[in-house]
Order: sequence, then structure tokens, then C-alpha cells
Amino acid sequence: MTATLGHVTARNVAPRRSPAPCVHGPSSQRRTMLVAKSSKEEAVKQLEQFGAGLHAKVAESAPSTVPVTPLAAKSVDASVSGSIDGGLLELNKDTFWEYLKLQGDTLVVVDFYTDWCGPCKLIYPELVKLSQERTDVRFVKVNCNKTNKDLGMALAIKVAPTFHLYRNSTKVADMTGAKLDKLVGLINEQQQQYAGNN
Repeated sequence: MTATLGHVTARNVAPRRSPAPCVHGPSSQRRTMLVAKSSKEEAVKQLEQFGAGLHAKVAESAPSTVPVTPLAAKSVDASVSGSIDGGLLELNKDTFWEYLKLQGDTLVVVDFYTDWCGPCKLIYPELVKLSQERTDVRFVKVNCNKTNKDLGMALAIKVAPTFHLYRNSTKVADMTGAKLDKLVGLINEQQQQYAGNN
């Protein structure tokens, strides 16, 4: 039987196979094992070199000292804001009330956050930026972890992030959630009320 495909004629002929070794005896198995073994050893060696390179890069980029966020303390100009690492000043249960007392009638925005809170991490860079723009307001943060659990309970912090606004050590407003526009509105409202009363 013959079929014509274009200008080529195909017949019922057994297809040709590429030449392959017919013998699969012990010597060919040994050769295969040696190739596989050397491949594994080579792969392990490459991984070790890669790991050593990464370790060297990490060691190069790691700072020799860890930046420390200072406790609430007056700076030269008697203001207490910011930290040496460029973020917000972090207060704890021991420094919280003293810091608010030092600020007097300056509006203080406190960010109560947790390390595991996704929205807290998202809004934090915006808070840092806002703290640099709004010099009339102080922005600080408090980690509601085990160390500050008593303070969080005393202030009824149940959601992260929670924002409290203080003036003269008294809470004048609060809100929950990572809503920057709402927070800015609350700050502006408090500043206008204070300016109207004085």
C-alpha cells in the first residue's frame, strides 16, 4: 500500500530508529551511576559555592552596630520627636506618660501597633512621612507586645493599628484602622479646635 504526501511517497516500511546501544550490561549501568554520582557532587559543590557567596554578601552589608531608638528624652531644642534611625520615636510602658507630660499642649499622635500586623506595616512609612511634614504635631509609636501589654490593656487597645491623639496628657481623639486620610482629618480637626479655643 502506498500513500502520497505532496511529492513524497510513503510505503508501509518500518520506521528507522537512531542507533542506540543494544547492550545494557553491568558496564553500562556502572557508567550511568558514575555520571549520576559526579553530577550530584558537582551540584553540591555549586550549591556550597553559592551559599558561601551569599554569606559573604550578607556579612558585607550587615551594619556593625544596630541603630537604637532612643527613649523619650528632650533634644537640644526641647522637642521630643523622631528617632536616630529616621522612623518614629518608640515609647514603652515606662516612657509613655512622661513623654506626654513633656509635650504639654502639643498634639501627640500615638500609633499602637504590633509586629505581625500587615496594615500597621503598610501605614508606617506614611506616618514617618507625615511626621516630617507636620512639625506642629508629634508622632510616636508603641508596640503592643508582651512588654507593653499592661499599657495596652489600660488604654483599651483591642485592634492594631489604633491611633490615640493626646494633648496635655489627655486623650482628645482616637481611631482604629490604617486609614491615613481619616487620621489626617482627625489631626486637622483637633488642631482647628485648639486654635479656636485659644
